Amino acid sequence: MKPLKRIFFISFLLGILYLCFYPIALDPIARKTPPFPGLVGPYKTNDLLKKTALVSIPHPGPESIVADSLGHFYTGLSNGDILQFDAKGNNQVVITNTGGRPLGMKIAPTGELIIADQKKGLLVLDSTNTLRVLVDQYKGERLLFVDDLDISKEGIVYFSNATQRNPDVVENEAWEQRASGALFAHDLSSGETTLLKDDLFFPNGVALNATQDYFIFSETFGLSLSKYWLKGAKKNTLEIFNNELPGYPDNVTFNDGIFWVAIPSQRAIAIEPIFEQPFLRSVLLRLPEAVRNSAIPGRYSMLLGFDENGAVVYNLQDPEGKYDSITSVLQIDQLLYLGSLTEPTLGIYSLN
Repeated sequence: MKPLKRIFFISFLLGILYLCFYPIALDPIARKTPPFPGLVGPYKTNDLLKKTALVSIPHPGPESIVADSLGHFYTGLSNGDILQFDAKGNNQVVITNTGGRPLGMKIAPTGELIIADQKKGLLVLDSTNTLRVLVDQYKGERLLFVDDLDISKEGIVYFSNATQRNPDVVENEAWEQRASGALFAHDLSSGETTLLKDDLFFPNGVALNATQDYFIFSETFGLSLSKYWLKGAKKNTLEIFNNELPGYPDNVTFNDGIFWVAIPSQRAIAIEPIFEQPFLRSVLLRLPEAVRNSAIPGRYSMLLGFDENGAVVYNLQDPEGKYDSITSVLQIDQLLYLGSLTEPTLGIYSLN
């Protein structure tokens, strides 16, 4: 064998050995993805979100938005700031910094702001703007990605912990396909925390219905919405609310009979078949990160509104992604306040 051919053959062999056997940090398993409904029918493509008004803010990433009874609005930013503003997005004031990454938030019956912070856990911000940790571990294990919440009239906080495996690079949840998230209930009066359901695939948004006998939650990389029953004959059981979604679901909110679901990204349809092929994914995980990132869908704006039977009532999109990576929707009268994981603005959309 000539020297050049020998070098080429050895290099080729080493490359094959590297792609097949070099150790990687992730441990992929096979998982079948839910059906893809396509952007047709109730999800037909439109550009309604193009008319979203944008309001500049000091730092990017207003992931979730909530309003109190006095008309004050709040959001958490990527640098840890909690920003207060008015209904028009004006009079912006940073009232505290969590030291982490604030995500979902709701107003408790006491008027306090309860914050799901990815890095710090479940927090409470009182009327003096003092922060206190409510939950950051369960049975001695630190919660690595506290994500979203809703609060009952009795002061029970239902919250999600999205992952215990990939808190720093959430895209690895898709590459690995291992469920490690959970749902919890925390009693603000007693301080007791209860595990409701574990082995969930990146549980994210949580929203109680009007009568608070169940809540809807999303599993972002599980590509589904499920119903968790809190009362009645089905108490403590789950059922599918919708598992044929056109994109990855994020936060869920409820207003006037509508469950609003933010869709920050379209589905990576081109690579979904390999989610059933763990060995092939392990080969791809040994390639440069830029190669894997090429599979991530581009900018696209979408949010959906479902009635309590799971039927699509609102389908709002913008294929150009003027306001991208929408992670939350807050309805106040005929206005939708939109949050984003990455944008340097608030979004305000009128249903009129």
